[in-house]
Amino acid sequence: MNATTAPAPGCGNCGVAMRALPLAGHYGSTVTIDVCQDCDLVWFDDVETARLSGPGLLELIGAMASAQRRPHNTLSAAIACPRCRGPVRGVHNRSRWGTSMQLACLNRHGAYQTFAQFLAEKGLTRPMSSADRTKLLQRDGAIHCINCGAQLDSDARQCRWCESVPAVVDVARLAASLDPEQALTLQAVHATPVRKTALACLACGAAVPREAAWSCPHCGATLVTAGLAEAHRQVAELEPALRAHARKPAPEVIKRRLEAQDAGLQRQREWAADMQAQADAQSGRLDADARFDFAWFDGDIPLRHQIGWLALALTLLAMWFWW
Repeated sequence: MNATTAPAPGCGNCGVAMRALPLAGHYGSTVTIDVCQDCDLVWFDDVETARLSGPGLLELIGAMASAQRRPHNTLSAAIACPRCRGPVRGVHNRSRWGTSMQLACLNRHGAYQTFAQFLAEKGLTRPMSSADRTKLLQRDGAIHCINCGAQLDSDARQCRWCESVPAVVDVARLAASLDPEQALTLQAVHATPVRKTALACLACGAAVPREAAWSCPHCGATLVTAGLAEAHRQVAELEPALRAHARKPAPEVIKRRLEAQDAGLQRQREWAADMQAQADAQSGRLDADARFDFAWFDGDIPLRHQIGWLALALTLLAMWFWW
């Protein structure tokens, strides 16, 4: 069932109406995410972040990138929930990529995340190294915050406007996150298995030297970028194929889905059979049924089923004689 788009609430930090983004979710659903373009915040009701599909995630990152062109409002100590205007508190959650941070409503209406916190929770960024800083200064002449887009000092440990840690976007991991089922068979990220080395290109699997950590010297694939706008441009060309896959998955993808669920379904069947056997044993139903067995039925069929089949046969015989 698709979610209905409700009016966007006012941001609990600046008071300006947030932008309601109806994004594509899994299985044809719509997930509405609220974004404050002036504070660089996203608001999630419940577990909306886990319900985003590849096209939805791509569109959200594009909206974040466009918001960075606006002046940034710093977070207030009195920031409130946009739903109930109640207080929020910092919560540390653990994901597969490490600890993530969010500002959760005390009344459990949802939680804020900065753009940088959202990207880090998804494992799409890594801290900026000294080599990254050198490359950025050589290429662009400046370093910018991954969260708000503000210019940073060359040796800054955090952004003075939003306090985010300088980071770069892992483009290969972003592409894989957009297409977790590997449906885009022509996509370079999935073309070759990754080699188990410390530094490896996720596109072709070749070893990557430290001095070329931003792009692969073998296949030319972009490995990391310095900003959301650049990362979005690198993966935006995948959008048509992602939406086509969401509308009609390929047969091999459906086959992989069914194979992945087969083990769980088998365990459910075994559990149901065990529960039925225990219930039959406790009620003595099997012993009673065994005493009333017909020669033309298998002995494992319960009496009530045998009587039902016999009644059906007699009814059909009577109808035949009638006609």
